[in-house]
Amino acid sequence: MSGYQEWGVWHQDPIFEAIVNKLITDLKPKRFVETGTYLAETTRYIARKYPWLQVHSVEIRLDFFERSAISCKFLTNVKLYCMSSPDFLKMIYDTLKDGLTVFWLDAHWWEYVPLRDECKIIATLDKYVAILDDFASNNPRFGGDVFAGGHENNLSYVADILGKKCCVPNYPSFPPYNKGYGIFIKGVDYPCPEKMREETIP
Repeated sequence: MSGYQEWGVWHQDPIFEAIVNKLITDLKPKRFVETGTYLAETTRYIARKYPWLQVHSVEIRLDFFERSAISCKFLTNVKLYCMSSPDFLKMIYDTLKDGLTVFWLDAHWWEYVPLRDECKIIATLDKYVAILDDFASNNPRFGGDVFAGGHENNLSYVADILGKKCCVPNYPSFPPYNKGYGIFIKGVDYPCPEKMREETIP
């Protein structure tokens, strides 16, 4: 459809894809929760690859939500929501307390950046794996641009909430997107995945 751009899953980074798949295969979470459905590329990938996994995804824009609802119509393990992501996490909070959740949190681009509010809710859980995506970076450690809302797009933006210890990529980022990411793990005895290293965020 005109007006939409297909970005590709995992930013066309095969190492990132392998890391996410190994996390899910090793830890066998009860659910995968995504904030920022966009066109549901990640949603469909996870739901098809892991049909036993509950997939919850929230999108605040109605046009994106409606298109995603069509593309996910026959995926019975997917639940889509059209609302703000903090309100969504509060609504399903009791579900999140049951077992392990892998969170896929987008850095977000709108004037109100909900990432910190999302992380404040997630941080109250006993255990989780939180993958923070879309941290623009030529070398995917921390650095990035100043995004909507005025925050610098790096992992230190949420370190006071999720903790200073984080797994970060230990390899150069892949063009054309050059996207950085980080993984915060709580309540699970699991080391940083291969091709990542533990870093103390300043």
